[in-house]
Amino acid sequence: MSSPEASSELKAGHPPAVKAGGMRITQHKVPSHDKHPEVKKVEGEEEEEEVQVTPSPPKQQLIISGVAVRGDADFPAEAVQAFHNKPIPSHDYRQVTKPNIIHQPRK
Repeated sequence: MSSPEASSELKAGHPPAVKAGGMRITQHKVPSHDKHPEVKKVEGEEEEEEVQVTPSPPKQQLIISGVAVRGDADFPAEAVQAFHNKPIPSHDYRQVTKPNIIHQPRK
């Protein structure tokens, strides 16, 4: 087989697949958006103050027929839940497990 130094090299920009029990196991890694590329500063450049950006944008006021919406206060959870609950059926429909097969002779 190959030496351990050769297996640690990147292949096609990513580490090779891990083998366990003769089968390859892929390791899915979600790319994180937290990584920012480091900017190298040249000597003589002054450091600038960075502007802090808030993670969430300000929420917009929703106006319905001239009145601002108050979110959950307009529609209580009990009223919404009662509206969305389905009534219990009076007749229980059961699915047929086997298909109806009609034996007919061919012409």
